[in-house]
Amino acid sequence: MKPVVFIPEPIAAVGLAILRTECDCLIPWKNNATTRVDLERDKFRHMLCEANAVIVRLFPITAAAINKAPRLKVIGKHGVGVDNIDCHAATAAGIPVVYTPTANANAVAEHAMALMLALSRQIAPASIAVKEGRFVERNRFQGVELAGKTLGVIGLGRVGSMVAQMAALGFQMTVSAYDPFVSQATYSGPAILEDSLESLIRSADYLSLHVPVTPDTRHMINPRSMRWVKSGCRIVNTSRGAVIDEEALAEALEEGVLAGAALDVFEEEPPPENHPLCHAPNTLLTPHISSSTQESLQRMSTQAAQGVLDVLRGNMPEHVLNPETLR
Repeated sequence: MKPVVFIPEPIAAVGLAILRTECDCLIPWKNNATTRVDLERDKFRHMLCEANAVIVRLFPITAAAINKAPRLKVIGKHGVGVDNIDCHAATAAGIPVVYTPTANANAVAEHAMALMLALSRQIAPASIAVKEGRFVERNRFQGVELAGKTLGVIGLGRVGSMVAQMAALGFQMTVSAYDPFVSQATYSGPAILEDSLESLIRSADYLSLHVPVTPDTRHMINPRSMRWVKSGCRIVNTSRGAVIDEEALAEALEEGVLAGAALDVFEEEPPPENHPLCHAPNTLLTPHISSSTQESLQRMSTQAAQGVLDVLRGNMPEHVLNPETLR
C-alpha cells in the first residue's frame, strides 16, 4: 500500500508529480485551487488522521493535531518559517519536520525591495487615483528616492543578505545591518555591521526585517524601539508578523513618527477587518505573497515533496529542522 500524503493547500504541479510516483495524495483543493482553506480547516482536518505525511503552507499543525495522527511519519513545510507547526510536539513524537530554506530567498528579497519602492513612490494610492479619475491630483504623490538613503537590515540570513546586496549594488543605498549571529570577521557583504539594534534603528531611513520569531525577536519593534527611529523612517516587513508590535506600529503611523510601513506578514493571518494597520495612514499591505512567484513556488513544491519522500524512503533529507528524529 502506498503512503498517504495530505496536502491541504495548493502547491505547484511539479511537487505533486514527484509525490504521485510513490504516494497517494489527499488534495481537498483538487477541483478548485482557490479554495479558502484558511476558512475550512476544520472540514479538512480529519484527513490528517489518515495521512503518513503532510505538506503545509499556512495550515496549522498543532500538538493536538499531531496526537490525533498516529500514522504521521513526516511533516513538510512549503516555505521557511515553521511557526504554524508545533515542532516541539513533532520532535517529541519522533516526527521529522522538513522545510525549504533556500527555495524562496530571492523572491522574498525582491518583494522587500518592491515594497520599499512602492512605499517610497506612493505607487498604490497613485494608481487608485488614476483609476478613479483623479489624475489631476498627481502633485499629491511626490515620492522619495532610495539612492543615498540608509537601509537598516535586521537579520543577515539568506534573505537579509540578498536585500543588502540589492539595495547597495542596485540602488546605491548605504546599508547597515544588525545580526548578533554574524561577526565582522566572517561577514564579507556590503553592509556596515552595527553593534546594537538601537544604533541600527537610529541611523536608518528604511528598516527591513528578516528574522524568525523567537523569544528574542517577538515584538522587537515595539513602543521602546519606536522612540529610536529617525523622522521620515519607513519600515518593511517580509519576515514574520509577530516581530512587530502592530498596535505600536499603527500608533507611530497615526502620530507621524514613521513616514510609512509596508507589510507582507501579520501576527494573525488573515488580519481581522478591524486591524489598526488596515486604517493607518501611509501603509502598504500585501497578503503574505512575498514568496509567491512562479519560480519560487516550483522550487518550494519540489523541495518539500523531495524532503517528504526522503523521510518515507528512510533517507536523510537535505533540510530537516529536527535531525535527532532520524537517528
